[in-house]
Amino acid sequence: MRFQEKQVRLADGRICVLKSPEPADAQRMLDYLKRTAAETHFMLRLPEEVTMTVEEESSYLESSLKDPGAMMINALVDGELAGNVGINPQGLRRKIRHRAGVGIALVKEYWGMGLGRLLMEEAVRAASAMGYSQLELGVYGDNERAIRLYEKLGFEPWGRIRNAFRLPDGTVCDEILMGLLLE
Repeated sequence: MRFQEKQVRLADGRICVLKSPEPADAQRMLDYLKRTAAETHFMLRLPEEVTMTVEEESSYLESSLKDPGAMMINALVDGELAGNVGINPQGLRRKIRHRAGVGIALVKEYWGMGLGRLLMEEAVRAASAMGYSQLELGVYGDNERAIRLYEKLGFEPWGRIRNAFRLPDGTVCDEILMGLLLE
């Protein structure tokens, strides 16, 4: 599903353009995925695990635009892809199709500017408008900034998976499962 493009002024006065990525943005998206994965351990993938071809990413973006149960929103600041949030169904079976998952990543340079909050607020609104009744996410147990943001937006901890992530250096991190009831 396509997000209705809009412009928002950030705390530092710059304009942020929010819009869905297009198939033509495939290379930009791949570069962004590699960059965000390299900047923090809070991502699910490592930079070397971003192995999609431009054609595969383009096809994925095309299908995302056509899927009424999914949405991606890019945040562009000064023409640079600064962040992205995605909403996807947790499943298509009747018993769980009321649930959506949300995932977000920001380029580190844009942390602390309110961009994460902006993207998550848009994701919550969009998920509700798409007919979902709950929004779910998983967050690294040591990502205190993200946890605080999600709690401010009304997400609650719904569970914890111990040692869910094993980092390349052998360190393990728990995953906190959080949810927000939209109804």
